[in-house]
Amino acid sequence: MRKLALLVLVFAMLVPASITGAASTKYTAKVYPAVQLAMNPKKLPVKLPNGLTIEKEPGDSLFPVIKYAGKKVWTGKNDFEGSGDIQFTLTSGGDTFLYTIYYIGASGGLGVDLVGVHANGKVFVKKKFGGIDVTAKFLKADSFEVAAEKLNPKWNPAKDSNAERHSGIYDVTVYQLTSKGIVKQKSYVRKK
Repeated sequence: MRKLALLVLVFAMLVPASITGAASTKYTAKVYPAVQLAMNPKKLPVKLPNGLTIEKEPGDSLFPVIKYAGKKVWTGKNDFEGSGDIQFTLTSGGDTFLYTIYYIGASGGLGVDLVGVHANGKVFVKKKFGGIDVTAKFLKADSFEVAAEKLNPKWNPAKDSNAERHSGIYDVTVYQLTSKGIVKQKSYVRKK
């Protein structure tokens, strides 16, 4: 009877440890190179170590797709079809963040979409950024920078060209990316 009680006690102690160990899988944090969907669609799909796959919508579409276990969990969509540049990361906790910059003509980036997906395929971040020119980049696997150009205050749409609306002054914000979402870290102004 004592052996059985000891065996039950050892088993009871080992099960929570193995569950905790399985839940805390560590990955090597990585920022993947940017992909221009219009120019380099053959660089996709990319299978990530956390089980997610980054693809492009089939055909001539310029929208990215994130899949888990072969099923779409997120598709990049917006109100216009422009060329999309994407970049994505894998954090040490297994989360994936992906941004898409949408361009139309020479106007610059009109919008940036940021999405965060857990390794189990659950989407936990969806954020949009817009402006007359918007750029973005991952500083690290869990750090994201967005720069949105300010409108030229002297621009008169009735008489000035569309190009004159650009000020060359950007509001830059850095965000910390966490498994619970995004946190604004710092903001500053940058001139082109």
